Amino acid sequence: MKVKIDQDGCIGCGTCTHVCDDVYVLDDDGKACIVEQYRKGAPDSGEVPDSLASCASEAATSCPVQVISTE
Repeated sequence: MKVKIDQDGCIGCGTCTHVCDDVYVLDDDGKACIVEQYRKGAPDSGEVPDSLASCASEAATSCPVQVISTE
């Protein structure tokens, strides 16, 4: 599953990290990013294994500003 975060729109609430800390972390600026293990180039995009797809999707749905997209 591919994951993309619009860091400009991220408010740094940490909901994604609470729901799925295997995929999401907050960077030094307090913005959501993909854990290093699953990043594809930039910290705002990555690809997670099928075993974490449900968790990653739930976190995206839980984001109050809807800046996380999955496909």
